Amino acid sequence: MTNTMPQHATANQPDPPAASSLADWARAACVRAVKTAAQAAVAAIPASAATIGGVDWSLIAGTAALAAVLSVLTSIAGLPEVDSGASVRKIASK
Repeated sequence: MTNTMPQHATANQPDPPAASSLADWARAACVRAVKTAAQAAVAAIPASAATIGGVDWSLIAGTAALAAVLSVLTSIAGLPEVDSGASVRKIASK
């Protein structure tokens, strides 16, 4: 079968990752959770107050923490960065 992908589309494709460990998953999940928490905090700041002095920082921290927890829970199903998106269960059983 011939490759129908344009040459430029296949040039930047990374090599498939090798089998990963649970530590690799945890590292990737933490990175993703921190990024998600930061995004949630940035999004919640304008909703909290019109000026920086009026921001409810406990609300922002709570929103960011909840976003991080939800990110980790979502990552249990699998992360594309680790073992081609394998779930935690699959990675742990190796």
